[in-house]
Amino acid sequence: MLMYRYAIDNEEELKEGLTRVLIEQYAFIIDQITIPLNIDSTVHQIRKALKRIRAVLRLVRWDIGEELYQSENMRYRDLARQISKLRDYHVIISYLADIFEAEELQIPESQFIQLMSHLNGEKEIELKRLVNEQTLETLKDQMELAIKDVQSYPFDFLGPHTIRQGVTNAYSQCLNKMTKTQLKLGDQPLHELRKRVKYLLNQMNLIREVWPDFFTTYSTSLKRASDLLGDDHNRAEAINAINELPSRIISNEDKTSLTADFTQEREHIHRELWPLLGKLFTEDTKSFVKRITSYWLISRE
Repeated sequence: MLMYRYAIDNEEELKEGLTRVLIEQYAFIIDQITIPLNIDSTVHQIRKALKRIRAVLRLVRWDIGEELYQSENMRYRDLARQISKLRDYHVIISYLADIFEAEELQIPESQFIQLMSHLNGEKEIELKRLVNEQTLETLKDQMELAIKDVQSYPFDFLGPHTIRQGVTNAYSQCLNKMTKTQLKLGDQPLHELRKRVKYLLNQMNLIREVWPDFFTTYSTSLKRASDLLGDDHNRAEAINAINELPSRIISNEDKTSLTADFTQEREHIHRELWPLLGKLFTEDTKSFVKRITSYWLISRE
């Protein structure tokens, strides 16, 4: 399988670089479907690539126009949603297995086996649905179509303003979601913050070649924050999934024990997460974007 670089080279014009990156992401998804390693890995890699594609769309939003942006963003969002449930089952099953093996799961082994049997059964049902509905084949067809569609994107006038507008939106939304999350520390605000941090991370990775010293350091910390938010989201989803199970699958007592453990883990995650986010977003939007735009302009001299 070929390797694909999600980064604009300094020798490339913005139009050339973004077109290449998008085409390579589409081709990457096609390869994942054509030569799958295993279904869990394939679905995970496809979902990550779709997020990278949407991060590019957010970067060029003001250049391609709101109508085209909304249409394409919804297109790739909906494709990702078609395979999200299988990914969710894989995450919770793997997580429960890991903590059980580490002897950190405070429920009887017989109850754990029954729980895992149920979850694996549900995952199998979802997998059969994807096969019967030919979801991956449809996704592959969409990527082949996307390779043709990107050639008609209005990329002729991309420039420094593209970087400035795209990064302004991504960074300011992170600040906004941080404020809302701190005011109301709930699952949904954290979920929204997680998505915005991921978009900013993907944009930073996209332009990292313009100033590798800064972007490598910043993106490494940003990825850590993204991973922590992802871990927190997985535990929140695990709590919801466990609480929705009938008592014949898991007793109310064991539900309480499990969710208490997950909640405690989330508290540990938050203790590392918030100081890190504070360091990542110390600058106001104007200062941060001015610095990023300056790096971009210097790289083009």
